[in-house]
Amino acid sequence: MLFVDCWIDGRRVDLRVDGGLIVELGRLDPRPGEEVLARGTVCPHLAEPHVHLDAALLGRRAPNVSGTLEEGIANWAALRDGLGRQDVLDRARETLGWYASFGCTRVRTHVDTGCLENVAALIELRDTWTGGQLQVVAFPQEGMLTSPRHEEHWREAVLMGCDAVGAIPHFEPTRGSGDRSLRLACELASERGLYVDVHCDERETDEFRHLLTLCRLSMELGLEGRVVAGHCTAMHHWSDELAAQGIELVLESGVQVVTNPFDNIVLLGRGSYPRTRGHTRVDELWAAGASVGIGHDSVMDPWYRLGNANLVEAAYMLVHYAHLTSEEQLVRAFTTLSSDNHRCFGSVPRLEVGQPADLLFYEAADPAEVLRLRPAPRVLRASAPS
Repeated sequence: MLFVDCWIDGRRVDLRVDGGLIVELGRLDPRPGEEVLARGTVCPHLAEPHVHLDAALLGRRAPNVSGTLEEGIANWAALRDGLGRQDVLDRARETLGWYASFGCTRVRTHVDTGCLENVAALIELRDTWTGGQLQVVAFPQEGMLTSPRHEEHWREAVLMGCDAVGAIPHFEPTRGSGDRSLRLACELASERGLYVDVHCDERETDEFRHLLTLCRLSMELGLEGRVVAGHCTAMHHWSDELAAQGIELVLESGVQVVTNPFDNIVLLGRGSYPRTRGHTRVDELWAAGASVGIGHDSVMDPWYRLGNANLVEAAYMLVHYAHLTSEEQLVRAFTTLSSDNHRCFGSVPRLEVGQPADLLFYEAADPAEVLRLRPAPRVLRASAPS
């Protein structure tokens, strides 16, 4: 197969695939009998850094009438314990199939530690899924210090074999207990050699500043490169001075921020007019050199009724409400899906000679056109999941 005059990593080149490998890059002539795809955009497979597979596809069972974060949590809590292993597995497998159809073969899912049966189901799926790489985060949806039972279940879930330790500090009873939950999570991850992935400051006031604590703990405990902070929407409301300090800490600590456009634009900002936008400071993080991932977060679940597991759609939403509409920002939003989104999996794929031909071809001339048109990609898969 030959890809001719395609946008690849910022330049227009040709790429040849033979025997499941990338064998040539440059200006190439077609060979007899070779399939040719021309004038598109080619990139590595995509990665999903933040989704909740245990809750996926439940939106019809528990409609979010108010559209708020709080009702989503309440509706999920009412369903969670009665789902059962097979229900969780079936919905998660279907959702992973949707991801794979759009070229996403690495997925990190959070699982609510309030139901250990659901935790076990997703760990089982992680160990048996043949479509790619799946990671599981032990996520205490209702907080870990809100009840002794919550902390006990959270710890047990981690010991069951989760890949990352989660927390939700803004859901704990006080700011102090929120910071304490972060220390518990980071210390447990350090002890067990795991990642940390926190739902962090998903609020609409400037009083929530747990991101600062998370960055300091990452440096204190030597967790650089292993910590993700999801949402961070309170940063939207911080003063510019505080935001600058926070971004400096993000850079120093190596914490990655993951923004979740669908949920945060829908669930937040539902107060009286004028309504704020529920997102973090992506443009300022990018300008400073920080790593930002883009998550789908919810796929037809009790928080967000829509969604189809197409990460290009998430990037499309982000560029609108975060005002990321320069050519450079459009390219950055698209390429994030196949670069920074892979960071939590330990490696970022490259399209280089000698590498497996795990790639996507979009019938669109460049990343801006991919975002504008959002076509389904042609998915090439040469290597086994890592």
